[in-house]
Amino acid sequence: MSGQTKAEASVGKAIITFARGWQTLVATRSLGRRGVEVVTGDEYAMTAASFSRYSVADFRYPNLTKEPEAFLDTLEKVVLEHKPEDDTPYVLMPIHKETYLIARHRERFEPHMRVPVPQIEHIEQVHNKGTLAAYAMQRGLPTPQTWMPESIARFESMASEVELPAFVKLREAASGVGIRKVDTTEELKLTFAEFVEHFKLKEPDYPIIQQGVPGKDYCVTTLFDHGKMVASMTYRGLRAFPAERGATVMRETVEAPEMERISAELLGSLGWHGVAELDFRWEGTPEATPYLIEVNPRFFGGLIQSVESGWDYPWLLFQLAARGHIDPVQETRTDVRTETPILAFFATLQEITESEGHMAALRASWQDVKQEFRTGSKRQSLRKLLHSVKEYGDVKARARKVRRLLEDHKDNIYDVLSRDDPLAALGVLYPLAVFLRHGKVNLELITGEGGPGNDDA
Repeated sequence: MSGQTKAEASVGKAIITFARGWQTLVATRSLGRRGVEVVTGDEYAMTAASFSRYSVADFRYPNLTKEPEAFLDTLEKVVLEHKPEDDTPYVLMPIHKETYLIARHRERFEPHMRVPVPQIEHIEQVHNKGTLAAYAMQRGLPTPQTWMPESIARFESMASEVELPAFVKLREAASGVGIRKVDTTEELKLTFAEFVEHFKLKEPDYPIIQQGVPGKDYCVTTLFDHGKMVASMTYRGLRAFPAERGATVMRETVEAPEMERISAELLGSLGWHGVAELDFRWEGTPEATPYLIEVNPRFFGGLIQSVESGWDYPWLLFQLAARGHIDPVQETRTDVRTETPILAFFATLQEITESEGHMAALRASWQDVKQEFRTGSKRQSLRKLLHSVKEYGDVKARARKVRRLLEDHKDNIYDVLSRDDPLAALGVLYPLAVFLRHGKVNLELITGEGGPGNDDA
């Protein structure tokens, strides 16, 4: 463990996990700037939060998927080591999927500190996409049509009934991992079989298939106090990486009272306690239905958007744990845009390179035009050609699009960069090392949904 600069006037202490995450850096800075002494942990070194000036100490723990007992033992040892001698507020604040393991074994930590995470039964109800869909439909809440095959035979019989396009989804995954859009029945069958084999799934864990619904991605962020929603804000996804299935990497704050109402009804009925983020798809008009897609029963990747907009969830959760209530959220902003470093730029590059697809479409259109010119209406074929050239060959228009896309990054707030905490930017070393080693942006590694093998650590 390595000591860091301590906050000048401590108002409490917090243990935070998943130090590699950008959202963890946001939480560390949020608490540290308010005088909370923050101890950060991860299975990897050189993480963003551990480099932060607001991390007073850091530690390493074993991989919680491969060695859950060793993870719990290490965390309990760290909790005891940093436990205050007086009644100073002391809070365990897991950030990522370790939240679920800690919730399941909360009795190991609650004698020593506050553990403001939901009950494991509540987490399991909504984290599994299959049980969430069933629960939402039971309560009459809007969710896309969902198919949940319990066997290969059942999948084969229902595959032709699925309305396309659709999404094949792992029941328990996040950050764009284990989700793929399919446009044909053949793609559906191949993807389903691939997921079962690649993720070594047994029948109770077979993927679900969910009908695609129109609209854009919206994220409702919430904090609950034993079933009562005490804070909520919504942001809209402007870019995702990868575009079709990835996590939101550029965002803006919006007003969405209907989605927040649905969120309050869904989680309030469970007696939810702690933070949660709910994903929706919505076309953006008053008459359009917002569809509930999934629930992240923990802190979320777009935490920077909430904090910069005035909803400081790490501090609110710390207050709720330490005092039993929170100060009302008052000063808020809706003119904020934030983005995730590296991945947001990759998303822009991905959108720019779509022009190559446009040129391929132009070539295909030209072949069609030539055929119709020989066998059909020459006037009609010329109209098609002119339309294709206008749509795909306008170089100036494409250049304007590139400039506009790049300008979208202007004045955005980044998860990492901060004048008063510059060393935390070294946290980009982790995803950069992943990129250099694997030759591609492996979201399973960067987001922590998967992980490198023993030879990749």
